[in-house]
Amino acid sequence: MAALFPKIYDVITKNPNLYATLRWREPTSTEGSVPELWDLFSLKPLDPPGPLSMLCSRVDPMYEIGSLALKKQIITEQLLILHERVDKELIGRRYPRKKIQDLLAGQVSAQTAPFSKVLEEALCELFQVQKIHCNRRNKSISFSPPDLRLWVSTADRPLVFAEEDNCWIFTPETNILFHDWLTQKQEQGWSIAWPTADGKLEDIKAALISKHIVPDGKLKKEELAHVLGKAQAIDHLRELQMTTC
Repeated sequence: MAALFPKIYDVITKNPNLYATLRWREPTSTEGSVPELWDLFSLKPLDPPGPLSMLCSRVDPMYEIGSLALKKQIITEQLLILHERVDKELIGRRYPRKKIQDLLAGQVSAQTAPFSKVLEEALCELFQVQKIHCNRRNKSISFSPPDLRLWVSTADRPLVFAEEDNCWIFTPETNILFHDWLTQKQEQGWSIAWPTADGKLEDIKAALISKHIVPDGKLKKEELAHVLGKAQAIDHLRELQMTTC
């Protein structure tokens, strides 16, 4: 990692607060700024953009109001910490550690990087958050971790709403049930990345019947599995009483 930042590595490693624990926080408003509005959210541009910058803005009270130079320093300090944590904490085939390290190194750039599912999932695991990726251009919503049926209470892992390219900070201004909001967006023509259920066709049909769901028309197994996965996800989110705020 020192080779990536030869000029500042020594300075950063001498920072007495380098390994201080960052606590989750709600975004702060910047005096004089006028956020844009979309749906339930107020939006403010994120500079520099990127998934690591997005999460830093939510855990470090100095990040959002700091200068660009300070933000880059905070990102670099986080990269040093994450470099060690990736090898120690991200275990298994789900996390290709070498690829994640390479993607993290690119977070020092001020340019908008392409969306990386691998990096988003890794950062959500390391920061212990659950993230909603909104693509307003394509009218689609996806998630990290990807399976909503495995999400947990926001008391354990807070929600982060963001534009898919991580160029905007989304702050919910209206509190409604999360599954209701997702259902509303789908009714408005948005594509939602609902999970797909596993199992044999007979088991999927039986599970749908137990939920009193009768799909329209004659559907293939893959389509029935998607219907069941969506129903399971909604039931799980309803049980958690997860809300947008």
